[in-house]
Formats: sequence, C-alpha cells, structure tokens
Amino acid sequence: MVPENDLEFLHAVWTRRPFYTYFFLGLNLFIFVLMALAGGSTNPTTLMAFGVKDNASIAQGQWWRFITPMFIHIGMLHFIFNSYALWIVGPQVEKLYGTARFVILFVLTGVSGVYASYYYHPETPSAGASGAIFGLFGVLLVFGIRYRNSIPAAFKRAVGTGVLPVIVINLFIGFMLPHVVDNSAHVAGLLSGVLLAAIVPFHRPGAETPSIFRAVQMLLLATVVVCFYEVVRNYDGPQPSVRNLMGNKSAEQDFIDAVNTSQNAFESSTQFLQAGRQDGIATIKEAVSTSINQLRRIPSLDSEADELTATLLRVMQDQYELIEQVERSGTVTFAHGRQLKENVRVFDKTISELTSWVKTNGRRYGIEMRNGQ
Repeated sequence: MVPENDLEFLHAVWTRRPFYTYFFLGLNLFIFVLMALAGGSTNPTTLMAFGVKDNASIAQGQWWRFITPMFIHIGMLHFIFNSYALWIVGPQVEKLYGTARFVILFVLTGVSGVYASYYYHPETPSAGASGAIFGLFGVLLVFGIRYRNSIPAAFKRAVGTGVLPVIVINLFIGFMLPHVVDNSAHVAGLLSGVLLAAIVPFHRPGAETPSIFRAVQMLLLATVVVCFYEVVRNYDGPQPSVRNLMGNKSAEQDFIDAVNTSQNAFESSTQFLQAGRQDGIATIKEAVSTSINQLRRIPSLDSEADELTATLLRVMQDQYELIEQVERSGTVTFAHGRQLKENVRVFDKTISELTSWVKTNGRRYGIEMRNGQ
C-alpha cells in the first residue's frame, strides 16, 4: 500500500509533461538530419559550419560556439547514445523541477561542459549533449539527498545514490577512452548539475513557478535561438542537399572524383571523335556514361558549384548523344564535327569557371588545384 500523501506527490509530479525534453530531442534530430544533408555529421567542414566547439573560432569572436555544440553530434552512434540518455533522464528531471527550471538546468550544465572542453582541450573541436546529460544526473543525485525526508520512499530508488552507479560507470568509460570521450565536459556538467541542484529548489506539487525562473528560461531559450541565427548567418559549409546522402566518402572527395572523371572522359571521347575512329566506341560510351552517373550524384557544396556541375552534366549528356549518333552513322560527319566543337567550347568554359571557383571557395571545403587539375 502507498500512503495517500505519497500518491498525491507521485500523481502531481508524474502527470507533468516533459515538453522541453522532447523539444531538445527534436532539435538534436533536426540538426543531425541537416548535417547529413550537408555532407554528414563526421565531415570536418560540416561540423565547423554548424558550430562545434573550436577554440580558434571562438577567439575570433564566434561566441555562440559555447552553446551550439550541445545540439550537435558527431556520427550516428554519438547521436543515438546521447539521445537515448536524454530520453531516459530528461523526463525525470523535468517532471521534478518543471519546464522552466529544467531549461535552466539543461542549458547551463551543457554550457559548463562546453567550457570545460574549451579550457582543457583547446586543440580539439568537440560537440555533444553529454555535458548537459551528466548535469541532469548530478541534479538527480543531489535531489535524492536534499529531499530524502520529503519524497516518497518508492521514489528514492530512482534518485540520490541510486544514480551513482550510472555516473561512475560512464565516467570510468570516459577515462578509459580519453581520445574518444571528452571526460572534462562530463565532469564539468556533473559538477555544475550538483551545484545548481543545491541552489535551485524542485517544483513542489501544487506550487506556482516563480517569475524569476520563467524569465531566465525565456532568456536562455532566446540565447539558443540567437546562437543558431548566427550559425545560419555565418554558414560557410556545404549546401544541404539530398544528393549528399548518396555517397560513402566525404562530400568533398565525391565532388572531386565526379569532376575529374568527367574531365578525363570528355577529353578521351573528344580525341576519339576527332580521330574519326569506330573501334572501341563502346568503351568510350561507357566512360562518358559513368561520368554522367557520377555527376547526377555529385554532392551539393554551394549554389555556384551546383550551377557549374549542372552545366557540366548537360555537356556530358550532349557528348554521349553525339557518340551515339556517330555510332549509328558509322562515320563522323561535318554536322557531328560542328556539334563536337560546340561541346568543347561549353566544356572548356565550364571547367575554367570551376577552376576559378576552386581558387576562391575550394579551400573552404578542402579542395585545391594540383598540377593544373
């Protein structure tokens, strides 16, 4: 049997909806999908553009990188593990403390984790919600100890010293994998959660949320919005596109491979047609067809590159049609020669413009000219 007072406590707490836990989970998912469309969450260029913690960029005035890393994850496993942890611990804390105080606890412990990474690992870019998640575990630890005499006995097993094994195991994993896990962020998040839980009272059943907590909540949410506005305003990474989901390698390498393959196929097919040959025409057709398929799947980097690669695709398709016409007629006619000349003109112009784009924008994506190509 559960005492009536305990039932009232449990009912009041557990009927609260953990709105912001699911909001932050949704935000993490939204950003992860956007990063996948922009070349992938393990792509260094994409990570930098989306706002990971990077000391050099922060030193240049990009202060928002103290907050945006909380919502960025590097790779699918990182995203899944942190999302699962937030899904487990987030609702507990939000139901106990209410939405306003939960936002304060989550954001401030997350910022503490980012700052610790900034201070202790200045040479390494980093991201992830794990600092905030450890902060929430720290909140549950202190809550169970601070209110041990005023909460139902059945509830005590899920808080206080009940969360210590989870904290210890995860910190131990972090210390065993120092090159994979940033334990400084975990420890800082945990300690800030402990400190905040010692200061911020939980939301007692039936009590109103003080206006000061709502004001701080709104201020922090507005700060998060402003930070991502700055990410959008200063964005210099690959343009999000469904095409970027199709490759296994980096978007930049796929881009380079597609352009180089097209250049080689076009030059070989042009020499073949100018020689008026018929033997080996199937091989030439296959090379041009391969380049067309690569151009159809070429990653999107920015609008200018997209326009140029679209033009390159059209000229390669024109070249393929010309080869087919020559194959059917059995000879290279005057009309074929004129079309070939036009194809060469458009191709050379497009490659020249692509070369100019690489010289001005390529370094942003790790692309550069070598030996004239």
